[in-house]
Amino acid sequence: MTFGLPLEPIACIVLGALRAGMVLMLLPVAGGEGVPGIVRVLLSMLLGAVLVGVPGGALPETTTGLVLAAGRELLIGLSMGFLCRVLLAAPALAGDLIAEELGLKMAEDVDPMTRIPSTAPARVYETGLMLVFLAANGHHDVIRALHASFASFPVGGHDLPQGLATLADSVRTLLRFAVMIAAPLLAVLMVGSLSLALLSKAVPELHVMTFGYPLRLLSALAAGVTLFPFALAPGLRLIAALRTGLLRLVEA
Repeated sequence: MTFGLPLEPIACIVLGALRAGMVLMLLPVAGGEGVPGIVRVLLSMLLGAVLVGVPGGALPETTTGLVLAAGRELLIGLSMGFLCRVLLAAPALAGDLIAEELGLKMAEDVDPMTRIPSTAPARVYETGLMLVFLAANGHHDVIRALHASFASFPVGGHDLPQGLATLADSVRTLLRFAVMIAAPLLAVLMVGSLSLALLSKAVPELHVMTFGYPLRLLSALAAGVTLFPFALAPGLRLIAALRTGLLRLVEA
């Protein structure tokens, strides 16, 4: 006795898993090396099996058509993942701006999650606002947008997202929110630098350069803890901008 496998549902799930897997690979929460590859593969297959239930188009009947369909799914997932990756990089960029002002840019270490060199302030801002992203259910917004993408661009179709302007605007949005997140601490550091400069001119005997750098580090640490809530407001606006950008990209 032979049993025939339902090839069409399996092909739909695999194609949907390609789209979901590309988003997961580029999403900072699940795309780092701290998440085993087998976990991402299984999660992609699970999302593909659940989300591809949205009615889709007719699957290609030839091998070439299936390869092109797989490339289309990867391209759609790449567009969504790129938008998530770019916008969620704003906290790290804000930390790098602060590290540049503090003179800590040379003290870079390798982030074990991404294997990319980063500074201590960048790690602090990235970790803190990533926790805010999870607490605000930002990962739910990504899954909803992924679900909406299967409704707007069903598996087996031929159309592609037209929201390339959204991807271009994401770079501008990244820079704007990075400056907004780093602005409170940068303002404190600029005032501190100006105060030390005036003090060195007024009392040269104090040798401000001797204790100026440790004093700036201590003041930056205290100001960072005190002013961190002011970075949450642009962080929440960043999550809202990510939600809007994803929905605009998938035309939902």
